[in-house]
Amino acid sequence: MTHVVILPYYSQQEIDRYLQIVHRIADFQGTSCKYAFLLAASPRIYPSSQLKHACEKVAPTISFQCPTQVFGYPDGPTAMFWDCMQFIHKRFDDDGGFALWLESDMAPVKPDWLDRLDAEWNQQGTPPLLMGCYVPRVYKHRLLKRKKLLLDDHVNGGACYAKQFARLMPPEARDGVFDVAVYEFAKRMGRVKSTGLIDFSTNHRVRRDVMDPNKVLLHGFMQDKDLFVTQCLKPVSPQELRQAYLHPIMDRWETTRRRVRVWIVRRGQQAMFENMLLAKQKDPLRRAA
Repeated sequence: MTHVVILPYYSQQEIDRYLQIVHRIADFQGTSCKYAFLLAASPRIYPSSQLKHACEKVAPTISFQCPTQVFGYPDGPTAMFWDCMQFIHKRFDDDGGFALWLESDMAPVKPDWLDRLDAEWNQQGTPPLLMGCYVPRVYKHRLLKRKKLLLDDHVNGGACYAKQFARLMPPEARDGVFDVAVYEFAKRMGRVKSTGLIDFSTNHRVRRDVMDPNKVLLHGFMQDKDLFVTQCLKPVSPQELRQAYLHPIMDRWETTRRRVRVWIVRRGQQAMFENMLLAKQKDPLRRAA
């Protein structure tokens, strides 16, 4: 069984972050399962020979340029996702492995990160079609009004997908933002798995999450990406280990502040983000199917 780690990129800034991540993966030297890198360049950028050279030192590497000429967010990343899934379906054996969509604001934080994802993927007899960080329905609570739905439940896009995902999903699953669109179809098939090994983090708490033994891959959604990745990849210091006993207190204080902020920040992306993190705390690992 061989897994595929997809690195999708559309800018030099993303390439630079991936170089840091790949160097850290090389330093870990703790992965026993087989895997290969798939470097997926946007149609607007020339494939990076620098990134390809760095990845080849770590694992077998294939570099290709996504062909679909669709741009902007979220249509551009969605088109790149399906280009990659189609490429993997045609190029890789259907051996039960997964393809990990590793965005440039995601970073592995444990030496055995891929082995643990592999073990959870293969925990049951039939591997899932989709395994990742579950996001429950997100509501905005309003005084004297009914709560308002901000976001439907889904598995965040930075997740593990069956290598035959493109073949197994119906054509209508390609309509809309890919992570929200595919979730309902995979759930109907009963092959979605929620995992706490992949989780959101923020620049305020990332060092605590790096030390959390139950998390192996962190996602800095809506964070300063460069700062987040740097903090993820920095080794844990002796001082941080000595202060780890304070983490539960810091977690409770952070939650209290967030509950206050959702009543102050009422609209926009930040309001959705704060409410999403609170919703995940209430329902962090509900089985998605």
